[in-house]
Amino acid sequence: MNIKNITQVFSTFFIFVFVLGFLIYGSQVLLDQNRSSALSSVSGAVVLEAAEKNIPQRNWQIQDLNIGARSAISVESNLFEDKILFSKNADVVLPIASLTKLMSAIIVLDNYNMSDIVEINEDIDSQIMVQNDLKPEDKLSVDSLLRIMLIGSSNRAAFSLAEKIGQQRFVEMMNQKAKYIGLENTIYAEPTGLSDRNYSTAKDIIRLSQHILKNYPKITEISGIKEFDVQSFGKIINTNELLGSMPEVIGGKTGFTTGAKGCLLLVANNTKTGGFFIYVILGSDDKFLEMKNIISWVGSAYQW
Repeated sequence: MNIKNITQVFSTFFIFVFVLGFLIYGSQVLLDQNRSSALSSVSGAVVLEAAEKNIPQRNWQIQDLNIGARSAISVESNLFEDKILFSKNADVVLPIASLTKLMSAIIVLDNYNMSDIVEINEDIDSQIMVQNDLKPEDKLSVDSLLRIMLIGSSNRAAFSLAEKIGQQRFVEMMNQKAKYIGLENTIYAEPTGLSDRNYSTAKDIIRLSQHILKNYPKITEISGIKEFDVQSFGKIINTNELLGSMPEVIGGKTGFTTGAKGCLLLVANNTKTGGFFIYVILGSDDKFLEMKNIISWVGSAYQW
């Protein structure tokens, strides 16, 4: 073979190698591009799915919140699925003061005729008065007493309602209902909340409030009333200072004893999802201020 032929062979070989290498490189680049595009599509789909489901996304530019309350929790809920937004000692068992009256209201609605008339017993003198409270021999309907109990947090109203069937039986029914709902760390000792032997956890109060939202709209409705005139009794003002100051708030319950400190349940509409924000504070020196701080923090720390 002469030099010219050898040169042609080598030239052809090098051209073949070059073209083959180019084809291999081009295929790899195309594969990488397709893979990158696929990953981007998957990532985009995840973000889009989260947006479509209105799943709250944590904004980590906002630092964690510190509060002084013994226990607190904030939950975003559609009553079937929950997302915990804030939590501090939410499983710790603590006295719950007048949050006890939420269960008392459930027992009343389950067992009483709202139009029945109840005469206030002299024994109510042993119950601490709040606001313009009931007096012995007052006669009011069950419905009126329920409103006075939930709006004005009247211990005398709660006691009188329980006495209609006997306090011992009433409290037994409260604890039976707690088990039925699935309140794992809740015990009721009496119907008012004055005793610190009424105890629960922030998580259990969340579950109780969800049960109320699903099954007892009357409790939510009454607890969201700022002021109410009760016939033959007078005006009662809601103990929940946050009602009216925040348009999304639809209800809740306040509580206080020296042992329990400030307790507060607050329920608000989530206008972004059609669900609810449910907040609970137990053992606070300033329940309304700390509740405002939690609500403000949730609004900044999460995006929908």
